[in-house]
Amino acid sequence: MKENYTYNQYKKKNVRHSAIYNAVELLTSKRESAACVERNYVRRLYDYFTLSEDISQNREEAEKIEVSYITNWEKLHDAYVRMKKPEDLVVCYLSGPEPKNDFKELIDLGILPQNIWAFEANTQAYKKALLTFCEGEHPQPRILRQNIETFFQQTPKKFDIVYIDACGSIPSGQHALRCVSGLCKNNRLCSPGVVITNFAIPDENNDSVDDYYELVSQYLFFKKYPYEEVKL
Repeated sequence: MKENYTYNQYKKKNVRHSAIYNAVELLTSKRESAACVERNYVRRLYDYFTLSEDISQNREEAEKIEVSYITNWEKLHDAYVRMKKPEDLVVCYLSGPEPKNDFKELIDLGILPQNIWAFEANTQAYKKALLTFCEGEHPQPRILRQNIETFFQQTPKKFDIVYIDACGSIPSGQHALRCVSGLCKNNRLCSPGVVITNFAIPDENNDSVDDYYELVSQYLFFKKYPYEEVKL
């Protein structure tokens, strides 16, 4: 990485703001639509079949359901998808040498500094990240000099928003998707929750371009023919 490289270009700032803003909005003011199954889904199905003019087995089965069961399901939904304000959200992100960029966006949207976790495994980038907060302009976030994948494995902490702004491309030796896999495998995302990802474009000028072609072609082949066997 070049010493004078920065992440404050207009396009990057605009994309960063849009991504974080939409995530916070979805988990607060639009939270009812954030869940995979909306609160009124079961009741709408019940009404659809019981109010239908067609006499069918579906209608007969639906009429056997006690409405109290649906009411209890809605209460259970409320308990799991309870409303949250921005100050209730807990966020983690990859720090890098300029953690202020994401940190400022988050606190401007109402996220509490105490609920922001930043991770940086590289020692030099970690030192630069700490120096950016020496002026005292903002409260210092929780910056951990630790691999985020290791944290997901070892610490039973859940987050509402996980922001993975990776420098590497998906098909690369940096295993850019591994932290997302660890997040899901260890169940560290709240429900509902938002994962924001950003990956670099693969470098098509080096010798690994053939590996990219092979990776994509195998993925597409087995997506269409999942039961085929290929001898290597």
